Amino acid sequence: MAILDFETYRKEITRELEKPGRALASHPIIDKINRGELTRTQLAGWANQIYLQTRDVVRWIGALYANCPSPKFRRELFLNLLEEEMGGVTGTDAHPELMARVGMAFGLKREEMDSAPVLPATAIVMRLGELHLAHRPWVVGMGNAMGFEYQSPRAFKLIADGLRKSYKLSDHDVLFFDVHVTADEDHSGTILRALHEHATTPELQREAMETAGLFAAAYYQMLSAYEAFA
Repeated sequence: MAILDFETYRKEITRELEKPGRALASHPIIDKINRGELTRTQLAGWANQIYLQTRDVVRWIGALYANCPSPKFRRELFLNLLEEEMGGVTGTDAHPELMARVGMAFGLKREEMDSAPVLPATAIVMRLGELHLAHRPWVVGMGNAMGFEYQSPRAFKLIADGLRKSYKLSDHDVLFFDVHVTADEDHSGTILRALHEHATTPELQREAMETAGLFAAAYYQMLSAYEAFA
């Protein structure tokens, strides 16, 4: 495989992410939320799993920052880390804190959320974050991030709108999803630029693309966590 130009590579990687079982905006949970089909117990358990994963991933973004040799992209990763840890870019709060609001809106106590068991699908997402962001070449880690950041604006907008409409959650409750709509649009652009400038061999382009697809598929499975709480 030859090195792909930027536009061709962008099309290829986004095509991989839009395949069935990877396209987060097509996940069945979105229609179920919009139709109000899920119980509050199911959504509490589902939110808890996303909270646990969000709390975990911050460490691996930090590792990706440390491993990045490019000052330009390291600054972008620092801003991402600042937002995840403190809500420092959007002026909100740490993303685990924002996600905890969703679980608490469905009746969970914070101590329950912190001590909840990690389901297998959630554990896989966590493990992939550690593996790809901390232990693979940094540009491959950026591919992993692309598997989520490219998709979350569309998927999370639909989720936030559905939670407001069908379950009467407030803007305060669903802010975790809302902040990803604009923030991750910026992040995905940064990731694509990093891949264009630093995935400079066919092997690195392929690895980053495969990693993006693998992480997207794992996150898609994690979104089905509500099934464990029926």
